[in-house]
Amino acid sequence: MFRTLSDRASGLVFVVVVLAVSLSTARVAGGLVLAVSPLLVTLLMMLVVTRDGWSRDGWRRLGLGRLGLGSWPAAVATTAGVSVIAAVLVVVAGVARFTAPHGSWPADLLAIGVTGPVLAFAEEIGWRGYLQPRLRSSLVIGVVWIAWHLPYILLTPDYHADGNRVLVLGLFAGSVLAFSVLFGKLRERTGSVWPAVLAHFAHNATFALIGTYALTTSHPVVVNEYLAGDTGLFVLIGTAVAAALVPRAAAPLIPRATARE
Repeated sequence: MFRTLSDRASGLVFVVVVLAVSLSTARVAGGLVLAVSPLLVTLLMMLVVTRDGWSRDGWRRLGLGRLGLGSWPAAVATTAGVSVIAAVLVVVAGVARFTAPHGSWPADLLAIGVTGPVLAFAEEIGWRGYLQPRLRSSLVIGVVWIAWHLPYILLTPDYHADGNRVLVLGLFAGSVLAFSVLFGKLRERTGSVWPAVLAHFAHNATFALIGTYALTTSHPVVVNEYLAGDTGLFVLIGTAVAAALVPRAAAPLIPRATARE
C-alpha cells in the first residue's frame, strides 16, 4: 500500500492508529480489544499498510527470531525482583503484612500463567517489536505507551481507579517511562523482543499475585496505588534504578530497514 514509507513515517502511522484504537475500544469487551491492539496494529502495518510482512526481513525486524536467553535472568530480576522488594518494603514500613496464600490462588496462578504471556506479547510486539526499530527512542515509545493506557484509566473503573488521580497518574507515567527504558535496553542488547515480553509478564504476574494473595493491609490505596502496586513509588524507584544499571549495547542488534525497491 505504502511501500516507500520511511521508518519514522511508518512509526508515526502506527502511533496514530494504535492510539485511535485505544480511545475507541477502552470500554469494549472489558478492555480486551485494547489489550491486543498493539499486536493487531502491527499486523495491519506489516500486511496492509507497508507490506513489510511480505518479506522475511520485515518479520526479522520484529525480533522474533532470537530468544535472547542471556538476558532472561535480568528480565526477571529487574521486574519480578523489584515487585518482591516493593512488597517487603511496605511490610517493613508497617502498612502491610505478609499472609499465607489463600482462596483461589492455584486457579488464578494457572490463569495468569496461560493468559499473561499472551497479553504481554500482544503489547511488546507493538512497542518493542515494531516501534523500537523505527523510532529508536525508548522515551518516545514510553510516552506513546502512557497515552495508550489513558483511555482505559480515565474512561473505565477497571484500572488505577482508586486514590488521588493526579498522584496516581504521575506515578504511573514515571513507572511506564522507566519500564520503557528498561525493556528498550533489553531489546537493543539482544536484538530480540522475547526478553521484553518476559519482563512485562514477570512484572504483571508478580505484583498481581503478591498484592492479591501474599499481602494483607488496612491501607489498600497506600499499598496498591502509592507504594507497591503496579506502578507504586517503590516500583518506580526500583525500575528506574534497574534501567540505569542495565548497560546499553555497544552496537544495538536491532536491524535498520533495507532499501525498498
